[in-house]
Amino acid sequence: MITNKRWGILLLIMIAVLLIGLGMLIVIIDPYFHYHAPLTRMEYPLNNERYQNDGIVKHFKYDAIITGSSMTQNFKTSEFDELFGVNSIKVSFSGGSYKEVNENLQRAVEANPEIKIILRGLDCAKMIQEKDNMTYSLDSYPAYLYDDKWYNDVKYFFNKNALLDTEHVIRYTAFGNKTTTFDEYSNWMSYHTFGREAVNERYIRPEKSNEVHKFIAQDAETLQENLEQNVIKLAEENPQIQFYLFLTPYSIYYWDSLMQNGNLEKQLEAEKMAIEIILEYENIHLYSFFDEFEMICNMDNYMDILHYSEDVNSQILIWMNQKEHLLTKENYQEYCNKIYEFYINFDYDSMFTSR
Repeated sequence: MITNKRWGILLLIMIAVLLIGLGMLIVIIDPYFHYHAPLTRMEYPLNNERYQNDGIVKHFKYDAIITGSSMTQNFKTSEFDELFGVNSIKVSFSGGSYKEVNENLQRAVEANPEIKIILRGLDCAKMIQEKDNMTYSLDSYPAYLYDDKWYNDVKYFFNKNALLDTEHVIRYTAFGNKTTTFDEYSNWMSYHTFGREAVNERYIRPEKSNEVHKFIAQDAETLQENLEQNVIKLAEENPQIQFYLFLTPYSIYYWDSLMQNGNLEKQLEAEKMAIEIILEYENIHLYSFFDEFEMICNMDNYMDILHYSEDVNSQILIWMNQKEHLLTKENYQEYCNKIYEFYINFDYDSMFTSR
């Protein structure tokens, strides 16, 4: 005769076996690539940057990386590979800070000694940010995927979302889908409309400030600390890697917002200082396209004041491959003077007279 106590014990054992079985399924399929690369006979949807990027840099085969914020999400690795003769991955972080992107790169370099090239977008709007700034709070971040503490993994293989994503991989494969390509991964091009009308709908023009903000010593210190920790250090420690960095080319509306807020000269000074710091390193190749005024002022290239189309991403690759818009110690001063004259003297009000 089975007593209530024995039934209870048996039920607990059955639940434990079920949980262990589900946990093992997550480990075997591994939708976030925490333990291994994609299984040969399984197809994986790439759709969750902050859960999958760490596993991608640790377990995929590659010798080049495209990374940065959402300004790099529309790059196509197939184009990068053809132009630069590499086998690349794309691991963008939407809204990512300099620190978040850099920490992912550090883990990539530790895991993969074959890396030859890193292509990274540097968001100008995030230059004067505290060096430890993170876009997302630690409470909402999957920190257990980013460390080597084995006991943290219980949060992975006893995780409802991980189980659902495991089931998704199984269904994804069963329905004949193929693992997401890095051309497609995080690409948002098809989800947005572009053009002046679309930008105007999203842009609320600030009131004109009576104050002109200066680039002060504290700003310079913050910028230098941010660059040294989150950009320069990795290049210094890995002279065998070539770093292709570019200043993300925001639209003329971004410059209007700076003018209206009284921050235009401050931003230009910050950019100049950043250029001077970065140009000291031989394995860093810095590009900027803010002097491509026709592109910057053509709203058909933009879906809001910051985000440009994949055509711009493709053109950036071509320019970088041809070393066009490459900043050097010999030409950066001319570049800085050129963009200063243009953006300080531009007739921003004319963009809004017919709205």
